[in-house]
Amino acid sequence: MSWPDTDAVGSDVSRPITVYGTVDRGPGGELAHEGNRIPDIVALDDRRLVVGWRAGVRDGLDPAPTDQGAIMCARSSDGGESWTVGTLAAATATHRYHYVIFLNDAGTLYALLGRITIDRDRDREGGVDGFPTSLVVRRSTDDGRTWTDFPVTVDVPDNSRGVVIAGKPVRSGDLWLVPYWRHSGSTTRAGVLRSADLRTWTSGGLAENPPGVAIEEPQIAVSQDDPGTLVMVTRTLNLTGGTSAAARDAHYRANAAHCATATSTDAGLTWSPMTLDENLPNYYVKTFFTRDSDGRYLAIFNTLAGPFTGASASKPDQYREVLYYKVRRPGEPWEPGRLFADGARLTSGAARGWDVYASADEYEPGRFFVVWEHNQTNIKVARLDITRPLGDAPLAEGDWTTGGATPDGWVLSGGARVTGGGLRLRSTGAGACGASFGLDVSRGCDFTLEFRGRVDDDSALDPRTGDGVCLGVKVSNGARRLMLTVQRSGVWSMRKGSAVWEKIYSLGTAGQLTTWTVRVDSSGVARLFRDGIDTGATWVIQDSRERPQLTHWVIGTPGGNAAGAIVEWTRLTPTLDETRALDETR
Repeated sequence: MSWPDTDAVGSDVSRPITVYGTVDRGPGGELAHEGNRIPDIVALDDRRLVVGWRAGVRDGLDPAPTDQGAIMCARSSDGGESWTVGTLAAATATHRYHYVIFLNDAGTLYALLGRITIDRDRDREGGVDGFPTSLVVRRSTDDGRTWTDFPVTVDVPDNSRGVVIAGKPVRSGDLWLVPYWRHSGSTTRAGVLRSADLRTWTSGGLAENPPGVAIEEPQIAVSQDDPGTLVMVTRTLNLTGGTSAAARDAHYRANAAHCATATSTDAGLTWSPMTLDENLPNYYVKTFFTRDSDGRYLAIFNTLAGPFTGASASKPDQYREVLYYKVRRPGEPWEPGRLFADGARLTSGAARGWDVYASADEYEPGRFFVVWEHNQTNIKVARLDITRPLGDAPLAEGDWTTGGATPDGWVLSGGARVTGGGLRLRSTGAGACGASFGLDVSRGCDFTLEFRGRVDDDSALDPRTGDGVCLGVKVSNGARRLMLTVQRSGVWSMRKGSAVWEKIYSLGTAGQLTTWTVRVDSSGVARLFRDGIDTGATWVIQDSRERPQLTHWVIGTPGGNAAGAIVEWTRLTPTLDETRALDETR
């Protein structure tokens, strides 16, 4: 069963409001493809908001031009409850626009626009894709009601991508810095544009990419550790398996993927070499990154995206469908990633259910207005409060050794029973015997599973059908799914991109009580511990749209090879930093 049936947001996210939702649809109700809308937002205070986004064009062309069109704008004076919509920069017969990013200089707004000269638009597989772009600027002194041209000069050399901006400007001393990327040599690289007067922009140095990786959509922020250091976080395009979409597809379907980061101590004139940051997932789509006024980092990212090939219907169900976010407080490790938004599908083909391309602006310390696009249709806005730490309160737990009663919230099935010694599970055939706990999707986050149990009757696991699971456990959080089973011969799981059980850790015997712990991080990487000791087994868990739950089960084989186990207790918590001690004894 896929999730969600209705729109879902995280527990610290307000009710989303739709700013705009007009699209062209074909005869069957599906989208007439125009590309992503990629919005940006500026919060003048907690009431006055301005949002901009790209509206695509068709012009009767087949295929239609992608990632280009007019730039639309909406204003709100009541905290986003109502909006006035207009056009900030109209498409013409000679020019269209690729992006809009706002710069707020003490209440004067500047719209940084990527303008496309139609006759120069690159040809790509018979279509046009909105490159190269040149930077032009419009200014508003009346909260976005009216806009006028603001001439600028930019020193970026000609290249096949031009000047591409996807991140928020940052003030550094007397300079404004704007993150951008362009084509350089045989790849794409990132740096910043620098200006003291907002009229003349010069390029700093470009950061050196990690091996086998191209760079796009950089974000910048002042370091929370050193006010003289700038941090850059970028989208990565993995090229290790080849440059074709099919090669990259194969990589992203099976592997974890991360942002690349670099630092600068001279306001972007030079950069440290970029490295991949395992704390920040990046699946072939922009990760938004900023720092709030109290020094907290905020990252908003998709749990799965990628250059998947073929018809829309062949893309994974979870493709670009879930937005997560995570926070790092000064002097602390990154907190677990947790749900930001997961909206219901408005189409069945292209862009079905997408929640993607978030941007945010702080209106008071630790509180943001966030804008994103849903289903390539709706521009949505919600408030996000990052002032409250997630903490380690259990997402679910059950102790079956106390009182011989079923713990609150758990549902038993298939003959499962609770005794003084724990939860007893036994299946003599093809029917499952188990216990399940439904999880609150609004608390969806990176998770750590701990349970203590024993295999009492070892069955023969069929890796393809799943028959013969002896001590199984499943955790679904709405975006990912951990599948694990303890057999006498070892521990088995299902990896990302596979539906087949695979042994990840060998055992001499599983016939004794053991505490098992699985830590899952923001990229879906799982690590297995046995009685508090790291086994060394790591893998990437599945992406999944299954309804959120924690389930224990056993299942025999159709031929009557029984499976049986006992579970003393189980506990599911947010994943804390690995340096914090694991509580294996409770």
